[in-house]
Amino acid sequence: MKIIACIYRPWILDPRVHPVKEAIPTATGYSFPSGHTTNATNLFGGLVLRGHLSKALKIILIAGILLVGFSRIYLGVHTIIDVSFAIIFTLIILVFFSKLYDMLDEKPNLNIIISSVAIIIGILILIYTMTKSYPLDYNSAGKLIVDPAIMTIDTFKYVGLGVGVFLSWPIERRYIKFSTEGTLKRKILRFICGLIPLIIIKKCLSPLLGDDPLGGFLQFFVVMIFIMLIYPIIIKLFQKRNNQSKI
Repeated sequence: MKIIACIYRPWILDPRVHPVKEAIPTATGYSFPSGHTTNATNLFGGLVLRGHLSKALKIILIAGILLVGFSRIYLGVHTIIDVSFAIIFTLIILVFFSKLYDMLDEKPNLNIIISSVAIIIGILILIYTMTKSYPLDYNSAGKLIVDPAIMTIDTFKYVGLGVGVFLSWPIERRYIKFSTEGTLKRKILRFICGLIPLIIIKKCLSPLLGDDPLGGFLQFFVVMIFIMLIYPIIIKLFQKRNNQSKI
């Protein structure tokens, strides 16, 4: 949506807007829609929609979405339209996928169809990103207000993440069947043991693959393959070995 609209930040469009100086480094790229608000709505909204949570906790999460959106407006790095669209659009996507997810038990092959369509959409997004024309406006210092090369790299990263997710999802669901059940202690241990190699992989991949579109795509693709396939397999094997040793 950012590369389709190519809308500059509020202080660029209107000199009367004075953003908080400390917030500017986190406000890179185009303005519409708000990425922070999109991420908050995706995470908190997904928990409200699919999580088995108390009413009080759901209210707190909803408040979290609104507070993140308000903070972006208050800091002067987004407009009300940026934030409102981010919330509404993300909620529509969440509800849509939630409905599809509920249909999986009746239609087991649906996840393959969903993943195939999503990967095709990702490829089309990459083609669009590489072929579209971007505005090339410069600021008073003679620098591009938004560098199309950076936007291209960012888009490749997120498409790589998406392709990794939708390629792994049917495989995990059919063959690995990872379960999040367990005691709180086991969940915390599982999280820490997975986080450490994930950080190492991310740190090693960045200099190895380079900071170009293809390198960005592969970095996020490999990270998601580790999260959704490799690490769940390791846990399953460890649990199987542990159960056999008890027997």
